[in-house]
Amino acid sequence: MLLALAIGGLGCSGDDGPKTYPVEGVLRVGGEPAAGAFLVFHPTDGSEERPRAQVGPDGTFRLSTWSEGDGAPAGDYAVTVEWWKLRFEHGEAVPGANVIPPQYTSPEQSPLKVTVIEGENRLEEFQIR
Repeated sequence: MLLALAIGGLGCSGDDGPKTYPVEGVLRVGGEPAAGAFLVFHPTDGSEERPRAQVGPDGTFRLSTWSEGDGAPAGDYAVTVEWWKLRFEHGEAVPGANVIPPQYTSPEQSPLKVTVIEGENRLEEFQIR
């Protein structure tokens, strides 16, 4: 459900906003791929765009701003992370608690900072312990 809500905001056309550039990365928590974790890149210049991604089974992600996998506008970002691991209640999967330390959920407190440049962007691996 979280992914559906996040992707719902990606329906804008790239013609309506700044040019985006491909951004790829890897997120590991405790040394393991954080499959299903959700990242949001918050522009430090106050821009409205919020590129986002969901981490795949191998820990990789690709940012999306206007359409799936289109990347992010060039600029500086604070990165937030949430990972609501599933748990089972009465045989049904439901979101559990966020297993990421609270500082990573606030753009003002997150230690994850990124600069997206014009061109291909392969980010250094994010490691959360």
